[in-house]
Amino acid sequence: MTTPLLLLGFAALLGGLAGQPLSRARWPRHAPRLAVALWQALCFGVLSSVVLGAAALASPVLTGGAAGGLGEFLARCQLVLRGETDASQSLALAVSGLLVAIATLGRVAWSAATSTRDARRTRRAQLERLLLVGRRLRGDQGEDLVLLDDDRSAAYCLPSRGRGTIVISTGSLDLLADDQLRLVLAHERAHLRQRHHVAAQLSAVLCSAFGWVPLFRYGASEVPVLLEMAADDQAVRATATDPDRGTDLRRSSRRRLGHALVTLATAQPASPAGALAAAGNSAVARVHRLSEPPLRLGATHITLLGLGALTAFTGPTLVTSAPAICAAAMDICPFVSS
Repeated sequence: MTTPLLLLGFAALLGGLAGQPLSRARWPRHAPRLAVALWQALCFGVLSSVVLGAAALASPVLTGGAAGGLGEFLARCQLVLRGETDASQSLALAVSGLLVAIATLGRVAWSAATSTRDARRTRRAQLERLLLVGRRLRGDQGEDLVLLDDDRSAAYCLPSRGRGTIVISTGSLDLLADDQLRLVLAHERAHLRQRHHVAAQLSAVLCSAFGWVPLFRYGASEVPVLLEMAADDQAVRATATDPDRGTDLRRSSRRRLGHALVTLATAQPASPAGALAAAGNSAVARVHRLSEPPLRLGATHITLLGLGALTAFTGPTLVTSAPAICAAAMDICPFVSS
């Protein structure tokens, strides 16, 4: 019983307590990609802990169905493994664990399938409508562009299985200077090339499936904002290419991008729901961030955060496999019968 309790306790601790402090921390805005990785690792840690913990409870049912040589092998290992999983657990508890594991995986799979299907249908329908009223062009770096004849501001991307499409309106072209336009396009290219919609959708799927878990709710609201910040950083790096004036160019690019966001956000934006827009709901936070000098995290800080993400991601698997690993190391589970 030790292993299931550890895993389910770990899931309850992370799922209930980790979301709010991380959402209020200030360091994620300075390292958005690392913050997204940590959010994803914590969410995966909660999900895997529940599934593996429930599977550990169901181990008598799972191993009881084994037959032949595998059944004999598991029977010989049972003395050691039951020391960790508590052989006194009832059959009803084991069956409950199996049902919880199946229900959890099934709920996630259903939410992922329906969310992915709906998102693809929505984007495909949006692109078909845009092509009826807009002009399809080829961008400077080979990306697909749709120029929309609309006085309102619009600059967003529609991800797809291929390269995706960047949509920009004539109103945005009139509002933005050339250097600002290059930054906005670089921002959208970063979304498409780094597949930011996948990370955003993973967070949305978990929130849709288990919205009562605080970590998943916080993650669904924080991850999209961090992805926008990560795209901002990539746009600045992509346009500040002069090594002799790197720092000055990046500082200037950050100011110009912030000004472009303000311009687009205050000029009747026309971005559809579900699109990754340059001037979305997070524009205010991003403008504040771009107006401040960039702050780099120290090596110690990055190392500790990386170790935390690695622990959350791999910890449940290591806890689950520890009894079997120890038994194998003690040569109590021989593969060749004597």
